[in-house]
Amino acid sequence: MSKNEEIIALVDTLKNFAPGKPLKHYITHATFPRFKNIESGTRVDFEFPLTALVGANGIGKSSLLHALWGMPYGHSTSKFWFSTDLDPIEDSNRDPQRYFYGYWHEGFGGVVETRKARIGKKQDYWEPYRWSKSDGMAPMPEGDFEGKAKDRWNPVRRKVVYINFRALFGSFDRYFYFDDDLGGGNKRDVMLRAARRLKTVKDDIKQSYKMGRRERIFENRVLKPYELTEASRILGRSYDSAHLIRHSLYPGNRGRDLSVVFKRGAEYSEAFAGSGEIAAVSAVVDVLAADEYSLILLDEPETSLHPGAQRSMLRFLLDQIKLKKHQIIISTHSSEFLTGLPHEAIKVFEDNGKTQSRILPRSSPAAALNRLGRPPQNKRRVLVEDSLAEQLVLHAAKGLDPGDRETLEVKVAPGGAESILKYLGPAAMVSGDEVFVLLDGDQKKVKEFSDPAQIAPAEHAQLDSRIKQELGFEPQYHIQGGRDEAAHKKAKIKAQLSYLAWLRKHLDFFPRQLPEHIILEAFEPTRRHSDAGSIDAKAALKKLLSGSAEIEPSAEEVTTLARFKIAEIPQDNADLTTIRECLQKWLHG
Repeated sequence: MSKNEEIIALVDTLKNFAPGKPLKHYITHATFPRFKNIESGTRVDFEFPLTALVGANGIGKSSLLHALWGMPYGHSTSKFWFSTDLDPIEDSNRDPQRYFYGYWHEGFGGVVETRKARIGKKQDYWEPYRWSKSDGMAPMPEGDFEGKAKDRWNPVRRKVVYINFRALFGSFDRYFYFDDDLGGGNKRDVMLRAARRLKTVKDDIKQSYKMGRRERIFENRVLKPYELTEASRILGRSYDSAHLIRHSLYPGNRGRDLSVVFKRGAEYSEAFAGSGEIAAVSAVVDVLAADEYSLILLDEPETSLHPGAQRSMLRFLLDQIKLKKHQIIISTHSSEFLTGLPHEAIKVFEDNGKTQSRILPRSSPAAALNRLGRPPQNKRRVLVEDSLAEQLVLHAAKGLDPGDRETLEVKVAPGGAESILKYLGPAAMVSGDEVFVLLDGDQKKVKEFSDPAQIAPAEHAQLDSRIKQELGFEPQYHIQGGRDEAAHKKAKIKAQLSYLAWLRKHLDFFPRQLPEHIILEAFEPTRRHSDAGSIDAKAALKKLLSGSAEIEPSAEEVTTLARFKIAEIPQDNADLTTIRECLQKWLHG
């Protein structure tokens, strides 16, 4: 199974995971009445156990991660956000910085809401805060439950793991590139001495090493086989071993540095390793060590990882959710962490025009990255029958979010409806291209196409007649099998079932029989134009477009005049709304 196939399979499995079943202590949503630069009242729903936060630099993605860090019992957002003379936090006891969130409560058997606010005697202390109707919190239920006080629910109790990939440096890089003027002589000599200490610690597997009565070794061990396996899969190379040391053996007493000595034939330390190797090992070790049902927060996990490693990291994270029922939330700018995720798992941050950030509840990967300035590489193409249909779809698309609109491409397909579904549809199904078809309403033969999953094998012999009845003709499939009649028959059945599934997902119809009907009904709703046939509808449209002019417009002039007339149809028009909902369905699944 390829990496992408593994990701698809894992996503399909995790779609069946739900709060409490099996995701214990799961945070279902968070609302921000007042928090940093996030638009007041913003609510974020965590509808999939891995959520990706996407947005420009400085838009608030890390702020949301910091809020999530502070949500569980025993944690405080003040670890990351506190008031200084340069950056004072503006709030008051009447209107403090605050958020509330819902989580699955095992004893209650449902979702409860709790609130935290920056209040209290201690500066920058975030504490649980009483229930508030004005903030929009759900009512407190009756009855006694563990963790429920008179006016509030206690915070959720769960382990939190926070990894900022931008800050994952090996000890060599940290000292060599960032530490100057630390004393102790020439930097090269200092590093040579530190390297000798590290080698002694590694070779002797010392669990303690003191300098100036300070303990300098915090962890010293060889990676376990399963840790090494996961790190190797992410990096795409095999390692004989890896030795991890957390220490403060370099000058400066900065806390815990990380050194990793790899063995791939020869041994080499992080001084010669790629920064991605250090990041992958550190993240794998921390994530694998996390308790079941942990909340894992990852800030820009793409840092230092090549695209293939990023995809492997996503596979690893999804697999850990499957195995240990974690909730994982990442901030990212990378398509590799978005492709394959359900659209409801992608939350897009954008400026609301008032120096605040709004958070869009769902997005396709292409639309999310388009908002970051990346032109969409694989646009979703919508095929229609004629130029009137094209103009109506383009006008309806103006009501979409700009990022979604940029990922759409509307084209008139030559040959009409039969040509599209007879030839282009089967070809698009085989190629896997993101092609969708919006036909005139008069082409609709059945309310919905047969679900191939509900067709018994005994009914496969009738697929020809079934499809012809539902489409009106027999499609031209791309079938392998050569001269082997049995193989050809089997391949055709497979193609027919696949095409029915494709049609159910990729084909829809205008809300009226003809595009002309939509335009006429928008401007002359009392004339019952929807009852008119094709010839009468075209004549009525020409009359509407030409007005009092006595000269009958040509076909080309009708197209031009119709474009201007369609532009006058308001975006809340019922037919445009139906078309737009269809486009949104195709964009977001």
